[in-house]
Amino acid sequence: MILARVDTGGTAQWTIVEGDQLHELEGDLYGIFKTGKYIGPLAEARLLAPAEPETIICCGLNYMDTVRQLNVEIPKEPALFFKPVSALVNPHEHACTLPIATDTRYEAELCAVMKREAWRISVTEALDYVLGFTCGNDMTLWDLIEIDGRLTRAKGYYQSAPLGPVLVTDFDPGSVRIQGRVNGETKQDGNTRDQIFSTARIISHVSQFMPLRPGDVVFTGTPYGGHCPVKVGDLIEVEVDGIGVLSNRVVMA
Repeated sequence: MILARVDTGGTAQWTIVEGDQLHELEGDLYGIFKTGKYIGPLAEARLLAPAEPETIICCGLNYMDTVRQLNVEIPKEPALFFKPVSALVNPHEHACTLPIATDTRYEAELCAVMKREAWRISVTEALDYVLGFTCGNDMTLWDLIEIDGRLTRAKGYYQSAPLGPVLVTDFDPGSVRIQGRVNGETKQDGNTRDQIFSTARIISHVSQFMPLRPGDVVFTGTPYGGHCPVKVGDLIEVEVDGIGVLSNRVVMA
């Protein structure tokens, strides 16, 4: 099933996508729901980020080729960091860079959105706690990593986490192609089968020290070719097979 969160006259509404048409979602998004009345064409909808998180947690250095690209040690456990909710960006809206940095980069990723509280769960049951999957872009102010020696400013800045366009349930994240393009040129072309830590492993790992709640977002890392510099005016596209294309243009905030 494909779910979309849309703006209906200033109000966010969850919908069900059938073909190229939208229908109301009746019931509980995180429980039992069904298809409701017809709303209109998907193409005419203003899409919102398909998640309402309290927490956005991200896994870095999760592809072996990326580890080699950056010339760093292979992580023994998922390398985690947070983004605030103010980092979320809707599909087709502006992703930001800031004047405090000179080197902005993007990272195409598969993201999981949680449907129920996950607290100290096992790897084998982790995917049962996921509502669905979507595309994400982990924007980074790369030079601030070296300046600060940590990721808080570099990764957690305003409008640095585009998400969308839709949320796909009943989705197997184990072998999925991820592509990243800048101004139409392919910069990344990877597959989640090359992850060091699977999506289930990441979710289980996080749940050992904090509960993941319904709506929370988990970024699962970027394949080789990420960390590509971008500038104001560039159009970034993240495509995940079976989900769609997340498109955002870079602006100066």
